[in-house]
Amino acid sequence: MYPDNCTNGEFPVYVEGLKQDDKIGNNNPLLLSKIFKQANKIMLVFKQASAANDFLKHSCLEENSMKAYIPASSVEAIGVVRYIPKETSNKDLFHKITADAEIITVRRFMKKEQDELVPLTTISATFVGTVLPQYIYLDNWRSKVFKYVPPLMQCYKCLKFNHSAKICRSEQVCSKCNGKHKYKECTSEIVKCSNCQGDHFAISKLCPIKIEKQEIHKNKKKNNKTYASLLVKNNDFPSLPQRSQNVPIVQSNKIKNKPSGQSLPITVNDSIENIVNNSKLIDAVVKTLIALGNSNQIKTSAHIKEELLKNLSSS
Repeated sequence: MYPDNCTNGEFPVYVEGLKQDDKIGNNNPLLLSKIFKQANKIMLVFKQASAANDFLKHSCLEENSMKAYIPASSVEAIGVVRYIPKETSNKDLFHKITADAEIITVRRFMKKEQDELVPLTTISATFVGTVLPQYIYLDNWRSKVFKYVPPLMQCYKCLKFNHSAKICRSEQVCSKCNGKHKYKECTSEIVKCSNCQGDHFAISKLCPIKIEKQEIHKNKKKNNKTYASLLVKNNDFPSLPQRSQNVPIVQSNKIKNKPSGQSLPITVNDSIENIVNNSKLIDAVVKTLIALGNSNQIKTSAHIKEELLKNLSSS
């Protein structure tokens, strides 16, 4: 389920068959079935979190032997925290660390030295929601949380990007000569990248294709966008025509009483005044604050919202 503190502009839900070999695209009767054919799963994008959450429980899924789920990346945020004592275990960190968001997991980064894994002073913490807390607190010390950008994944079987060799179904490609064999079996003197055809290894950091993929990957993680949206260029779609006339939008009775020749925008002060003068709203807020103060229940945003709506409906 999408939590209350989700700030995504879009809310994706994946749909796939209950059976592993049941490809959802083969059951599509629409004219667009050619697009979805052989697809193991499809992604539906909702504009509201509540609509996405409601769809997860829709009866049509079970009736058609399908299941729906939300990708973890859409409901979780991973942050990086530096200068954490090495001697503290992941388990102790999980129980000791506090933050403004619920913590799901804590993991310490490790570095391989010879044949040993050596702990580093940097940890990652996974939080519920899509907004990272600004700080975490450990033993009365405050540490800043930075956004975690995982390294670009490259398959060591086909040497393409964004998947691992464990799930790769493509043929083996040599990272040195682009041949159909493993690197350890290579006897060729030719060095040829399988991605850009350049004279370097396919795993080289200097490969222009890899550099481009890394930039896309970095922007995707930074802006929480999909790869498809980053690959689409503005030139692919023409801009909308300019509006031919300006139609005034009246949002307040205060504006209605003004002469037609004048234009007065709604200001922050107007909005505050409307709230202050709304006795029903003020009464509901006061009741909510009293109820929350007298309750021992954990004050989550969902609980506060529920209490406020209950008081508004009873006013």
